[in-house]
Amino acid sequence: MKSLFSYTMLIIILVFGLFGCDSEDKVRGESYKKSDSQHVDDFNVSINVEDGDEALNVFATITYTGKEAEIDIYHGGKIFYFNVYQQDGDFEFFGAMDDPQLKTTLFKNEPHKVTFNVLEMPGLNPGTYEFEAIASFSLNSETPSNIEIPVYKVEEIE
Repeated sequence: MKSLFSYTMLIIILVFGLFGCDSEDKVRGESYKKSDSQHVDDFNVSINVEDGDEALNVFATITYTGKEAEIDIYHGGKIFYFNVYQQDGDFEFFGAMDDPQLKTTLFKNEPHKVTFNVLEMPGLNPGTYEFEAIASFSLNSETPSNIEIPVYKVEEIE
């Protein structure tokens, strides 16, 4: 009787150990690493920060690389949340999506570009900033955005 209880407890511990600690990786993709480009499943996501004439040119792209010719994704407002963190100061800007769920069709190997308007962000002083774009979407209309793929780039602003 004692060994049956021990085996039952061992199975319970193994089940929780194998499945209980993996929720964040599934939300953010197989590996949550920060870089300016990341490939997760059938999607490649990247962020670009370029010096423009009047302001910074910040944009993110998502490219579908799967087997089908196209795929529909579902998201709120825009596909990306854009966030900005000053690394040598206390400035932070967090993007938000207020619009209802939308559908975007991505075509195989064709980047879909979303631009972030830096001019809408007050208080951007000279310094070092991390620009983050988080692709947030789902593959069906019934599921809220359950795929998140973050990318970032650090840029010096003069």
